[in-house]
Amino acid sequence: MASVSFKNIAKVFDDGSRAVSDFNLEINDGELMVLVGPSGCGKSTLLRMLAGLEAVSEGELCIDDQSVNDLTPQQRNIAMVFQNYALYPHMTVRRNLEFPLRMMKRSKGEMGRRVAEVAQLLGLTSLLERRPKQLSGGQRQRVAMGRAMVREPRVFLLDEPLSNLDAKLRLQIRSEIATLQRRMQTTTLYVTHDQVEAMTLGDRVAVINRGRLQQVAAPQLLYERPANLFVAGFIGSPGMNVFRTALAEDENQRPALQWGEQRLPLNAQQITALAGCQGQPLFAGLRPEAIRHPDAGGVVTTISARVESVEALGHEFLVYFRAAVSALDTDRFYETGEDAARPAMVARLARRPQADAGDSIALGLVLDELCFFDARGMAIELPAGSGGNP
Repeated sequence: MASVSFKNIAKVFDDGSRAVSDFNLEINDGELMVLVGPSGCGKSTLLRMLAGLEAVSEGELCIDDQSVNDLTPQQRNIAMVFQNYALYPHMTVRRNLEFPLRMMKRSKGEMGRRVAEVAQLLGLTSLLERRPKQLSGGQRQRVAMGRAMVREPRVFLLDEPLSNLDAKLRLQIRSEIATLQRRMQTTTLYVTHDQVEAMTLGDRVAVINRGRLQQVAAPQLLYERPANLFVAGFIGSPGMNVFRTALAEDENQRPALQWGEQRLPLNAQQITALAGCQGQPLFAGLRPEAIRHPDAGGVVTTISARVESVEALGHEFLVYFRAAVSALDTDRFYETGEDAARPAMVARLARRPQADAGDSIALGLVLDELCFFDARGMAIELPAGSGGNP
């Protein structure tokens, strides 16, 4: 096992394109760290630099406080599982598992012991004499993982290993990976663009956009307290409803939040946090589950909305709607700086609304769960003990 440090890491390719910029991240010994972000954000490049498959342009990569910038992949003792299984089709499962040990010139006895242990751990014992074409997708993925595990590496790297599997099999293998990692306690970096994988697998999750680290935190903290608008919009399925607003006063001259012509009441902690925001641009956000039926628990106020569509998911209903304010397109905001609107907001309801597309509907807002962001899209901290941001 080992700790891993990315220190001011940058990657610039020969054509001048910059994939990673000033990236700093500490991964603890035995931790499962997930790198998540949209396609092309640099997460796989970071993994390949750590593995030694890409050279570091700037900064220092360390494993257990030892710089590995100039070490070969073999010298780093890192195992990597790729998106494609990369199994040798002419070899049996046993021979595929033995291959890295043969390259390391291990004895037959040691090879037999390690292969038997890994095969039992991954449920491959009965498949050892089969070839890859005789295996299912999930079984092939287990063999690919087993081939990495037999090396007993210091660091285990997984680059979108589940993307070729169907939804049911992804769920199963995802659970197995989490169980295996807890059992092995090997430092693991897992790269994915699937935020559900990120939130369910990681001890901590690092959110990356355009080659820069946006936030690193435990999954629930990341969800409840996004550091900026990108994290708020990217984490969550669907993402947070963000809207442009401003501080106003209610009929009692108390600070309130503007929602079209309506004023949303604020609690004491929110008023304190926003004290210096009078007259300044302000964004606020609510997760879809903080928009509920008017009679649901936690509702502080209701709004009027027009239903765009309803998605029935069995255990819940996603209601896409338009209201007095427009949802911010957070991706567009980060790409261009433009305050562009998304087509609709979304609510996550426990029961089906009595409305169809085009109908008006009343929705309740749980305002204690509001998050706030300044004009640059950075989170405004709320006092400890309040909802939304820390």
